[in-house]
Amino acid sequence: MVSIQIDKKSGKPLYVQIRDSIRQAVLDGALSPGDKLPAVSAFAKEVGVTQATIRRAMEDLNAQGLTHCHVGRGTFISEAADIDALGGGPDRIPSVALSEPGRLIRPAQAARQFRQRVSKGLCDLMNVASQPGVIDFSKGVPDPGLLEDGVFEKMVAATMADDTRRYTEYGDLRGMAALRETLAARYEEKGVRISSEQVLITNGAQQGACIVARDAAEKSRQVIIKAPGFQGIVDAFVGNGNWVDTVIGDRGWDVAEQLKRFSGPNSHLLSICPDFHNPVGEDVMAEQRRKIAAWAEKNNGIILSDEVYQDLRFEGKPPKPMINLLGEGRVIVISSLSKPLMPGIRLGWMIGSRRRITEFARIKRLMAQTGPPLMQGVALQYLRSGAYDRHLERVREIYLRRRDTMLSCLEQLMPEGVEWTRPNGGFALWVTLPKGYSSVALLISVLDKGINLVPGPVFDMDQRFVNAFRLSWAWTGRERITEGVEVLADAVKELLRQPPGDSGLSGLGHF
Repeated sequence: MVSIQIDKKSGKPLYVQIRDSIRQAVLDGALSPGDKLPAVSAFAKEVGVTQATIRRAMEDLNAQGLTHCHVGRGTFISEAADIDALGGGPDRIPSVALSEPGRLIRPAQAARQFRQRVSKGLCDLMNVASQPGVIDFSKGVPDPGLLEDGVFEKMVAATMADDTRRYTEYGDLRGMAALRETLAARYEEKGVRISSEQVLITNGAQQGACIVARDAAEKSRQVIIKAPGFQGIVDAFVGNGNWVDTVIGDRGWDVAEQLKRFSGPNSHLLSICPDFHNPVGEDVMAEQRRKIAAWAEKNNGIILSDEVYQDLRFEGKPPKPMINLLGEGRVIVISSLSKPLMPGIRLGWMIGSRRRITEFARIKRLMAQTGPPLMQGVALQYLRSGAYDRHLERVREIYLRRRDTMLSCLEQLMPEGVEWTRPNGGFALWVTLPKGYSSVALLISVLDKGINLVPGPVFDMDQRFVNAFRLSWAWTGRERITEGVEVLADAVKELLRQPPGDSGLSGLGHF
């Protein structure tokens, strides 16, 4: 057994320190699948804590699938424990062991683990389907073909000509000062007054989500996520040891009304994507934002505002940002250049109070020391030179035309009873089939016809929204959109000719 070191003077709960130490030991290879952990009484004596503290740490490890308990034998590192399960990349679903003979597991936990397996299978299926020639309505990242030839190369050359030496060193943990100042100035232009000390540069918005998730676990916050939503946010919180609840944010649901069940003095954290919410594509409207803000003020709530699509608005006036409604003390903003510009630049940022940004910088140091200074310099060149704003002006118009083409085709071709959203920006819209019809069955049908889309259950940790799916125009030109929606509409008509049914044993429909 590895030695567990704790710091009783630290503000971090003791059970969290123990849990994280065991998780890190698995990551480092110091503990291997099948290794037995000490009995609770012996473990508590060895570490110098109460047995209750050890049991609390073990509950978390069991819930994550990292350990399992055999009645009468003890607690063991799970055979399925792997690096991805402990905090994989933004596009991965955590891989968790299912129940084994003699293993103690809660029914709700078992159901969630089963659904994660099914969701991972769906993602694998879509990845296989993303082949040349396929009309791909599944993409949630910008079209690389829309980058102007030579501009990125110019930005890199200008960055290197500035001061090569600064890009060979680690750089500032918080990020390049000039970049933070430039971002703060851009937010001020939007009516959000912040200083550069309230900005932390990250390796994409996903790292920002992981930092918030780690902090939430340390502080034992109750985490609430708006569903359907981006699975990477769920992965960040679950992978860092948080138990996640959801509120429904599909069309016609009042999120603020659902939040009433999360009340009291305990700290709550609500994650939302207020602008062009992925996958639905719609804004959280002004009245809903005000109600959410009122809930947060009343119930010690913090809002994680995922604003990665904010710069891709091509119609309509944006509602007031959450940070203006609540202030930096109750709002954490994460954003990046991945959606509006290119995901490969891995340049994101966080905004919050000075105190909170200092705490987040500490967590960031544990994860990655600092971000690549060269890419920060390139991002600065894009922002300062005006190249980024020129790029936005051009791609907004292209994405707008693609969206209009998709909406027009849906209106002309889809049968009665099918509904869809009309986003004012972003990459995608949300289509809802009548109740009793499976988007997974539809996916399998259209894959054979050269069409790819994302079924609704992929966007929910509990695999709801079976009768909905996301359609993206990000990577598909207007002619191909017309061709693809025609094929899709025919498949939907064929599906709807069958009688509606229940969603089957898997929770995903009969297919």
